[in-house]
Amino acid sequence: MKCCLLAAAVLLLLPRVGVAQTETRAAVAEALYRQARDLMAAGKYAEACPKFAQSQQLDPATGTLLNLAACHEKQGRLATAWLEYSDALVAARRDGREDRVEYARARAQELEPKLSRLVLVLEPGAEAPGVTIELDGASIGSGVFGVPTAVDPGEHTVKASAPGKKPSVFRVTIGAEAEQRTLTIPALQDAPVEPTPEPAPAPLVSSVGLAAKAPGDQLATRPVPTSVYIAGGITLALAAGAGVTGVAYLGKKADYDDLRNRDGRTAEVEDRHQSAQRFAYVNLGLWAATAVGAGITAYLYVTRPGDRAMVRLEPWVSPQIGGLGARGSF
Repeated sequence: MKCCLLAAAVLLLLPRVGVAQTETRAAVAEALYRQARDLMAAGKYAEACPKFAQSQQLDPATGTLLNLAACHEKQGRLATAWLEYSDALVAARRDGREDRVEYARARAQELEPKLSRLVLVLEPGAEAPGVTIELDGASIGSGVFGVPTAVDPGEHTVKASAPGKKPSVFRVTIGAEAEQRTLTIPALQDAPVEPTPEPAPAPLVSSVGLAAKAPGDQLATRPVPTSVYIAGGITLALAAGAGVTGVAYLGKKADYDDLRNRDGRTAEVEDRHQSAQRFAYVNLGLWAATAVGAGITAYLYVTRPGDRAMVRLEPWVSPQIGGLGARGSF
């Protein structure tokens, strides 16, 4: 029930959080707009235009877009202003503001004859599959060839690239008003062929004709003799026996403790005590034999020769202790 109430509370808060974020963005946008208007009135267009742009990004509005276009027009960025007036015309028509529609249309029509344009063409025979064009860092595709493109006055960078070709970068300067420049892009040069990586050097060979390897590699590649598997199997069997006798010892000791606490020192109690001790000795011997077996197994594995060794393992257990013996050639 609490989880359901918490979920419902969160769902109720989500719309409010969204509204608060929207209100904050709108408040910041309004503050930027007011600062930009003051800066533009003071003729500080370089400071005013970025603030208009930030305000428009935070809270898009037709009035802000018109002011941004006017600011760019004052800066002499006629192509940018013309595009923004065109966008504002569409937005004003959507808002039903005929006064702004007429204003944006008039400004765009007045600027259009003053626009400077750049025409990109390929040198004859310079076509390359997959050629791409970037104008001032923006990809404009290959369909731009032969099309007069409105650009702001100043220096512009054109980059042409294609698969398997070296990219070429060109710079062109456009005049302030109604200038048309043509940039001819020559054939792109082939990109240098990547050098083929040299083959890895052959492994060093020792005087007896064996490849020199690290000790770890030699240990991993030497054959594992049967003695290692036998020693490991016997060690596991001893460990299992030690576990079984350990459980039996604990059971007998518990019986001995209960009987002694109940009857005191009697002959039956002593018999129970001796029986528990025998299991303790056997358990201790098996654990000792397990440790010895583990050591022998590890030794046989680490020191195993290149050829299989002949080893014979013999476990032994006595009432007092047990062990594991190994005989043969290692």
